[in-house]
Amino acid sequence: MTIPYKPRVKRKFIGGYQPRIDGQEKAQGKPLYADDIITERNYPGLLYAKVLRCPYPRARIISMDTSKAEALKGVKAIVTYKDPNLKQMKPTNAGWTDAVDTVSYDGMMWGKFRDRNILGDYGTWAGDEVGVAIAAESELIAEQAIKLVEVEWEVLPHVMDPIAAMKPGAPVLHPHIAPQNILPFDPVGGPDCFFLKGDTDKGFGFADVVLEMDTIHDNPTQGSLDPWCCMVQWEGEQLTVVSNSYATDQTRMHMSQMLDLPLHNIRVVSQYVGGQFGRADTGDQPFFIFTALLAKKAGRPVKFKHTRRDSFHDTRQPALYHCKVGAMKDGTITSLYFSSIGEIGAHADHSVFALKFAPAEIAEVALAHIPNLKMESFAVYTNRIPGCMMRGVGNSQFNFIFGRIIDGLAEQLGMDPIELSIKNFGHEWGITPDPSLKAVLEMGAERIGWKAKRHTPGGGDLYEGTKRRGVGFSLHPAWHAEWQEVRRGQVQARITLLPDGTVTLDAPTVETGTGSNTCNVLGCAEALSFLGIEQKDITWVSTVDTNNGMRDCVQTDSAVSFLQSEVLVLAAKELKKKLIDLGASKLEVESDQLDIVNGQFVAPGKTISVKELLMKGDLVPISAMVSRKPDDSKTGVPYIASFAEVEVDTTTGRAQVLKLVIINDCGTVMYASGAEAQQIGGQVMAIGEAMTEELIYDPIRGVPLNFNLIDYKMPTILDMPGVEPVLLEIWKGAGEYGACGIGEGTLTCTPRAVANAVYNAIGARVDEIPLTPERILQALGRI
Repeated sequence: MTIPYKPRVKRKFIGGYQPRIDGQEKAQGKPLYADDIITERNYPGLLYAKVLRCPYPRARIISMDTSKAEALKGVKAIVTYKDPNLKQMKPTNAGWTDAVDTVSYDGMMWGKFRDRNILGDYGTWAGDEVGVAIAAESELIAEQAIKLVEVEWEVLPHVMDPIAAMKPGAPVLHPHIAPQNILPFDPVGGPDCFFLKGDTDKGFGFADVVLEMDTIHDNPTQGSLDPWCCMVQWEGEQLTVVSNSYATDQTRMHMSQMLDLPLHNIRVVSQYVGGQFGRADTGDQPFFIFTALLAKKAGRPVKFKHTRRDSFHDTRQPALYHCKVGAMKDGTITSLYFSSIGEIGAHADHSVFALKFAPAEIAEVALAHIPNLKMESFAVYTNRIPGCMMRGVGNSQFNFIFGRIIDGLAEQLGMDPIELSIKNFGHEWGITPDPSLKAVLEMGAERIGWKAKRHTPGGGDLYEGTKRRGVGFSLHPAWHAEWQEVRRGQVQARITLLPDGTVTLDAPTVETGTGSNTCNVLGCAEALSFLGIEQKDITWVSTVDTNNGMRDCVQTDSAVSFLQSEVLVLAAKELKKKLIDLGASKLEVESDQLDIVNGQFVAPGKTISVKELLMKGDLVPISAMVSRKPDDSKTGVPYIASFAEVEVDTTTGRAQVLKLVIINDCGTVMYASGAEAQQIGGQVMAIGEAMTEELIYDPIRGVPLNFNLIDYKMPTILDMPGVEPVLLEIWKGAGEYGACGIGEGTLTCTPRAVANAVYNAIGARVDEIPLTPERILQALGRI
């Protein structure tokens, strides 16, 4: 049974259970998504674009003949790798930024790894966009035209495994960047040590117990139901882009820098996005550029959209982790060493982020009290789908080994893994035991029935003669707190009070289904409580348009739910000051004698409603716009955990998750209904990642075999267990609310929690996901 959370501070709007502000409209199909907006009715003369995709895992175009495509009726524009403007275009990647900030070409996060050319002649995975793009009167004609293009290919040797790719003599994908297929290139061929504290060898030397273990995390894909889509239209030198990118300012910067256009000549518009789950963090996509070139050449608006198959475009990065841990008999961890091999796939984009940035951050906010810690990694190119950004980037891969350490070490020491965790883990600015971590784990243990259900691995009761049950958990630091978002720079919002007392809220963020827009409206209502307004009196501006002059706050890192509300606190104060100055002049009193309470101007011997005063005036709306950086006060972070109960049939190897308990310390719950929806909804991705989802390739030909939603096994409602969400408010960050993100991390702990539960059930480890029946039977020695 779900237990409603208990707020630390009772507020009128923030933290409550209620429908989303757009819930009814979405249920009725009213909100407009990119595909709804980009129509021939809205854009007369609209053309449709398709691009050639490399049919081989690695190949180079020797020659191309487009004459048959040009002759096809309805074809209006063709651009190819031979075009001078494409030949002169600078190399790029699809991850200039993770969408937290807006950056230029020279400021891109991974500037050393510019391994993409716009419609180049070289394909590095079976699906790469290469060679030619065509715009035609219909999608069907554009598809036919692409098929008519005659290409002579030089098929090159390929490599599909990161271990093989690291060996001497392996095919090298991008020799100018990674001569050994390894990023960053090390002439000695060793891994990149990106975090070092203390002396790990010394720490292992005086440990009573030393263990080593390995895990393999495969590469599920995001599964967004709203495929990439954009429309580009030129009016003279003015370029308009409508898309389902959720980073409008970065899309504008990307196109400005690649097309050599001033920013004021580019307008980017986005409305609702139907889920993105990290996909749009690699938002600097080549298709924006070649669609713009097609539109310029045709003199007409051009639409480009991924098919469902095209949506298998990038994935969570697969990672092979090795860990060595040392501890004293009392459970004190003396030393930790992590080594990883991350499979980049064909293009680097944000792969190094997943391998290094996220683990280093975890070291700071979870492993701060471990005296000796070393982390190193190899990032390796292969001729597979790029492994880039997906919800929980880097954290999910790390948690699969992290939770294994906790469970395995506790067993070796004869300790409860909960006790071991509370003893050792915490953030740099806190103490052990960490109050947030302790509360999270104790609540999870209570809700799953840890003491009653946990038993010696493989030693529990049999059910129906062949089935065994077990429980497991994993923990993780939550992300992000406000101090971790300083890199965003200015966060902006505008409140406009209209003469009739209603409010327009312009807090520019593209709503991706997370409910952050509802958080903003609740935050606005809370901040304007002195006006006595209700949620229904506030209109949220749902269209993000770069021409509006405010920078967007992109919904990544799960931080928009509170960042803009913190800004709205300041905007409301500024608005109140403007109103008091206005009211003082009208009522002929000093400003310091006037207040606004529940929508009324109150002064000694005088009172009038704000609405009445405004309606008697010149009817000019009153606005307050605030721009501020996130608070950089180092407050640490709260913690999260997943607890799982499973049942495993030891004859078939089939594992079934019976129950999940998902615990999040949020600091402050901004919107309880939305937070619990994130906790529950995130488990669909988590269960798929843990149990069924994997991309399968032909090992000989190097081509994908299940880039479709039939053979790629996403969970359905029939596959889902009962999920109990638990929200806590223990930790508190900076600002009025001191909240922390929730949505991105809700799936991170679940795969390891399930794997640990499987071990508790059957007494055999399965440390590679997904936990397929074949792997479970293999662990049991049955195959």
